Amino acid sequence: MLSAPLPTSRLARLAVLTLSGATALGVAACGAPPKQTASPTSSSSAAPAPAHANGKERVAGLIASVSGSTIQVSQPSGNATVDFTPSTKVSEVTPAQLTDVAAGTCVSVRPTTDNPVGNTVTAQSVRVSPAVDGKCPQPRQPAGSATTTPSSAVPAKNPGIHGTVAAVAGNTITVTPADGNASQTTVTVTDKTKYSKLTNTDGQAIAQGKCITAQGTRDGNGVLQATTITLQEARNGKCPLPGGAHHAH
Repeated sequence: MLSAPLPTSRLARLAVLTLSGATALGVAACGAPPKQTASPTSSSSAAPAPAHANGKERVAGLIASVSGSTIQVSQPSGNATVDFTPSTKVSEVTPAQLTDVAAGTCVSVRPTTDNPVGNTVTAQSVRVSPAVDGKCPQPRQPAGSATTTPSSAVPAKNPGIHGTVAAVAGNTITVTPADGNASQTTVTVTDKTKYSKLTNTDGQAIAQGKCITAQGTRDGNGVLQATTITLQEARNGKCPLPGGAHHAH
C-alpha cells in the first residue's frame, strides 16, 4: 500500500508532458500561415523596372573611345557601352546659317523665352533636317500629353515649332506644321538666332571626342544595341543637354 503514490506521481508527470507537447503543436500550427504569405511578397519585389514610354533606352554623352563597332561613352551617370551595326541609322548635327533654310526643307525651331503673339514667334535656334519618307518628322509627344496643338496660339510651354518651310523672306520664315493640326507659324530670326543642320551619315563619322545620342535596347550585359545615333561636335569638351544646357566630362 505504500507504493501507491509512486504511480500517481508518474501519471502526473506524463500528463504535464502531454499537455506541453499539445501546447507546442498548437503554437507551431498558429505560426504556419505567415510562412505561406511570405513568398508572394518576395516575388513581387523582384519584378522588373518599368520600360521607357517609347520602349527604347538612351545613352548620351561624350565618346571616350571607338573600337570596331563598340563605343565607350562618358556620361554624367557613368560610363556606358554602345554597339552599332551597318543598319544603325547615323546622323550628325553641324553648324549652319540662314541661307541653309529654304522652301521645302524641314525645320525645328526653338522659340525664345518671350511670350508668343498669336502664331508669331522669335527663334532662339533653327535646325534644318532631312525629310523622312518624304515627310518632315513630327515632334515627340511626352507620355500622356495631348497629340494636337491649338491653332489659335502657341502654348506657353512650347516644345518647339516643327514642320516644312513654306517661304523665307528676309528675317521671316513661314513654317507649315508637320502634324497638320495647326495653322502656319511665322518665325522671326535675329542676329542672335543660332542655326544647325542635321545630315545623314554612316559609322565612319563616329569618332572619339564627339558628342553622341544613341537609342536602342540593352542586351543582357547592359550594352546598348543602337538603332539610331546622332553625333555633334563637342564644345570645349562639353556636350549639349536638352534645353540648351551643357555638361562637362
